[in-house]
Amino acid sequence: MVLGSVVPAFGLIALSFAFSRRFRPDLSTMLRMTAQLFIPCLIFSSVLQAEVEADKVRDAVLATLTQIGCGLTVGGLGVWLLSKRFATWRDKRELLLPIAFVNSANLPFPIVVANFGTEGLSYAVVCFLVTNFMVFTVGTTLLQGGRKWKNAFKEPVLAVTFCAFALRFAGVHLPPEVLGIPKLAGQAAVPLMLVLFGDALARTRMTRPAVTAGAVLLRYASGALALWLTLTLLRPEGMLRSVLTLYALLPSAVVNVVLTQRADRDAAAVASAILGTTVVALFLIPWILSMGH
Repeated sequence: MVLGSVVPAFGLIALSFAFSRRFRPDLSTMLRMTAQLFIPCLIFSSVLQAEVEADKVRDAVLATLTQIGCGLTVGGLGVWLLSKRFATWRDKRELLLPIAFVNSANLPFPIVVANFGTEGLSYAVVCFLVTNFMVFTVGTTLLQGGRKWKNAFKEPVLAVTFCAFALRFAGVHLPPEVLGIPKLAGQAAVPLMLVLFGDALARTRMTRPAVTAGAVLLRYASGALALWLTLTLLRPEGMLRSVLTLYALLPSAVVNVVLTQRADRDAAAVASAILGTTVVALFLIPWILSMGH
């Protein structure tokens, strides 16, 4: 079951990686359509179809905030200590982003859908929304002093999610023929996210081995701490526990590179950290899923 869900996902990432390394395609239009059309449709249909209790949504929000908080705290302390000893770590606050903000959509959504279905995806959507909001607010504040944090409210996913939850709370049931439209579009999001993730990795280089090793260690150390706090304090059960375990130990998000480039910071170091955490995830995620099953 685990290999059957992980091998196709990582296999498609590998194919996209190899193709992009060889041909360097322009996927900007595909990226825009996936982010602004297919992913919102996937989230919309998943929220309307799944049966999710309010207390579990609350726990997913708190667990995600715990993961980000541990990333910023452990990462901040680690970067500060390393900067005292190594010059390459001085003034490297941009490295807090790959430590604190994980890949919350491109990689986990397809894996969650394959292993946990629409209910699991609903929990994953909550984790994604919190992470996405925080990276565009707290993350941009760390990099640019808060000049562009309002961009978080311009994300189509946010409006679509609020709309879907509003329909649920209002007791509105869309006709199957109508709901079938976003459901069909959402099915396209799963392979496209994997293709785009492979393409993003193909454009990434690991140029700072020492910095990469430190960032990888801090990413997974902070994730392990967050997971322990989540399991101890929130005590999630069943499918929610499995999804939150996966999200606590995901690799870093590619969007961190984009934000770092916009802020004119050291994007190469951030890209190296993302690539390093993704390599670790190749071995870690199958183990996490096997434990969950």
